[in-house]
Amino acid sequence: MIRRAALQEWKKRHPVGEEGAPAEQKFPNVDPHWENNNREDRDSMRDLQEMVILGIKEMAPRSQNFVKAFEVRQEKDETPSAFLKRLKEATKKYSGMDPNDPIAQGLLKVQFVTKSWPDTQKKLQKLDGME
Repeated sequence: MIRRAALQEWKKRHPVGEEGAPAEQKFPNVDPHWENNNREDRDSMRDLQEMVILGIKEMAPRSQNFVKAFEVRQEKDETPSAFLKRLKEATKKYSGMDPNDPIAQGLLKVQFVTKSWPDTQKKLQKLDGME
C-alpha cells in the first residue's frame, strides 16, 4: 500500500518526460544493489527515502474534522467556482471524504449554498427551489 501511494505521489510530482528515471525504477521491488560510493546510487537512495516518506504520509489515516471541513466561507471577491474548489479541497483534507462521492456531493451542495456570499446564496436558493 505504501509503495503504491509512493509511486502515485512521485508520478504527480515528477511527470513523465521530465529528467530522471521512472517511479518504478526509483522504488524497485527487488534489491537494486546500489552502492554508497556511487553518486547515482546515492541519489537513487535519497529518492527512495523521499518516496517512502511520501507513501507513509499519503497512507496514514487522517483524523476527521467535519467542523473544520465546513467552516470554509466564500470570500467577497471570490468566484463561485474558486469557492467550490476550496470547499472540495477542505472536505477532502479534513473529513477524508471523496468530493466525487454522491454522499459528499450532497453535503457539498448544501454547504456551497449556505456558505456562499449572500447575493449568490439567494440566486442559488431560487434555482434549487430551496426557498
